[in-house]
Amino acid sequence: MKVEEAVRRMGLADDYRDPQWSTAVKVTDRVVQKADPGWLEELLFALLRAERPTYPMRYAFQVALQRLATAPGDADRVTTVRLIAEEGRRWTDVRYEPADVAEWLASAQPLGHLLAVFKTAEASDELAACLLHETVLRHDAPAAAGFAERLRAAGHPLGNLPLRRAPSEQKLGMPWYPGLPKPDWPAPDKGGPPVPGPRDAGVTATELDWPDARRALSAHRAWVMADSECTEARLFLLDRPIPPADFGASVLAALPAESVGGTLDGPHRVKARAVLRKLLGGASGGSAYGAGMKAAYGRNAAWEALAALTGTGDGDIPATEEAAAQCTWLFFTSDWHFQIVPPLDVGIAVLRPDGRTVAILAATDAD
Repeated sequence: MKVEEAVRRMGLADDYRDPQWSTAVKVTDRVVQKADPGWLEELLFALLRAERPTYPMRYAFQVALQRLATAPGDADRVTTVRLIAEEGRRWTDVRYEPADVAEWLASAQPLGHLLAVFKTAEASDELAACLLHETVLRHDAPAAAGFAERLRAAGHPLGNLPLRRAPSEQKLGMPWYPGLPKPDWPAPDKGGPPVPGPRDAGVTATELDWPDARRALSAHRAWVMADSECTEARLFLLDRPIPPADFGASVLAALPAESVGGTLDGPHRVKARAVLRKLLGGASGGSAYGAGMKAAYGRNAAWEALAALTGTGDGDIPATEEAAAQCTWLFFTSDWHFQIVPPLDVGIAVLRPDGRTVAILAATDAD
């Protein structure tokens, strides 16, 4: 189908009640979804010239943009996609953000083409800022130090993140689009067998004021539905130190926290890297009703949350990682969780190295 004819058909209807609606939307489902990159690029520029874009045009624009961004291309592909994406956001009501485009590009384009963006990008270029850390989480990007410095000088929220992956970030399972070899990463750490702890933990817990509770929820800040609170972050002090081996279900049951009330599933012992992965997943993917941040801002939020849980300072990733390795971590679920969509049931408990301080972070949602 010629581009002109595709645009004409998309313009036949703007409402599903229109008799031409099926003809208009089928252009995307039957043509755009299968078109080659050259045709998609031509279509996108043609759509940008439409004076009154219909819904099928806007729908096709986003689909075509994502397919173009994730198709193998030459050195100009990243530049072209960035230009079209910027014009598209000014063109009409579209449903993608700079963070979305950054994920598409970083997931499919060669590292050299991505690094070229950072040579001249300004700190005000939000797509480039997101692309930087989408790239770092897949490749490392020390060559982008100049752009990172411009972000820091401008006070950008992503400006202080390192350009090399921390050890805990090496195997996060970032999405990759077809067309590139997939890394041979192991399955996510789901934890070991349940950890019941002593039959009688013999401890009591006092809740502490936790100014960092808000930071602990950084990765789940969007996990609040209109009619229900579905997150919890609380800090407790046990009346005596316990060894890491005793940190299990019986200790959690002694905490006056809602998310550990009722029947506990598990808990399971996990490593700090699994906690970081869980936090990044919650932040980047979002909940059923809360939009995700994608990986760049998700990376920032995950480290903020981990710093709060371990009691370390914000922004010091090496110190946070070292402290996390010295803590004892559990994943759990309970009757407090909705238990409808397993990935949306989050329960993290941490025993800090003093053997007395326990932090709880929980989130849940349902579709």
